[in-house]
Amino acid sequence: MLLRVAVSLGLLLAGTSAAGAAAPKQHVRIAVGSKPGNLVYLPLDLARAVNYFADEGLEVEFTNFDGGTDAALSLAAGHADFSGNSIDHAIKLRSAGKDLKMIVSFTTLPTVTLVIRRDLKPQIRTIQDLKGRRLGVTAIGAGTHVLAASILKKAGCSLADVQVVAVGSGPRLIQALKSGQVDAAMATDPTTTELLMSGDASLLLDMVTFEETQRIFTGEYQFTGLLTRPDLIATRPQLVQSVVNVIVKANRFIATHSAADIAARLPAGIVRDRYIYVKSLEHSRPSFSKDGLVTRNGVANNIQSQLTFGVATQASSTARALYSPADGLEPATFFDMQYVLKTLGR
Repeated sequence: MLLRVAVSLGLLLAGTSAAGAAAPKQHVRIAVGSKPGNLVYLPLDLARAVNYFADEGLEVEFTNFDGGTDAALSLAAGHADFSGNSIDHAIKLRSAGKDLKMIVSFTTLPTVTLVIRRDLKPQIRTIQDLKGRRLGVTAIGAGTHVLAASILKKAGCSLADVQVVAVGSGPRLIQALKSGQVDAAMATDPTTTELLMSGDASLLLDMVTFEETQRIFTGEYQFTGLLTRPDLIATRPQLVQSVVNVIVKANRFIATHSAADIAARLPAGIVRDRYIYVKSLEHSRPSFSKDGLVTRNGVANNIQSQLTFGVATQASSTARALYSPADGLEPATFFDMQYVLKTLGR
């Protein structure tokens, strides 16, 4: 009798030990096309800060780059499992035979503003007034440069009508504008908000809202999100699902909480000046995806901006019908929404 009790107790304790043992976490490598704190990658910063990755059993190794190009190349080369960057890098890499797919969205509007130096406000009142002026972009060929081409084209101008100057971002862009190195600049938050609050610049175009984006494009404009490779989707679908669950959860948090509450959850190194960060997030939050979904029209608008800029090669870029599987620019081939839809219960 005593032997049976001892054996039963031993089995019970063994079972309890097995049940209590934590399941091993999956190691995930994510390349990010920016240093921490860039608002267009907020879902990643937030998910990391509030332990959403850990909740999904994921142990994430982040590698931050200075730009989206290097992050996308890291993913394409197999050095990362996922990359956070704008979808235009997947469009560019297609011509090199690299296939990347966006699996969840961060931002569905350009989140870019066109700001004018304070002393030139009376002289530059329209896009056409930029002719002959010096226009600052973060880097030659960067997303801000690409968008500038579409903005100018819509106004009946072109990049040839302005002098494009690479000025970087953040403090470097602010200094370039204040010192007179450039007359106008393509900026993103928190730089935009800092310039507006200091009175050193005024807005000419504010593409953080749907209404302002419609001045240039029709519908949404897919910008940043999380991408991966088709081979990883095929071989590790549960991992992809777990990562998508994390980002959709972060998107919903951003959509349902105040900017102040979001800032309170983030590390001080990301927020830095809390007042400016909160105001920046309040300004840019219309750009954030509420559900993580990527749409064909949003990607088509991004492709159109690439064609206008001259990055993608195609004989004509005048009709959306020209995007077909044959020329490699069919918008639907750049994203896969099956995992977001599953997260959303659809």
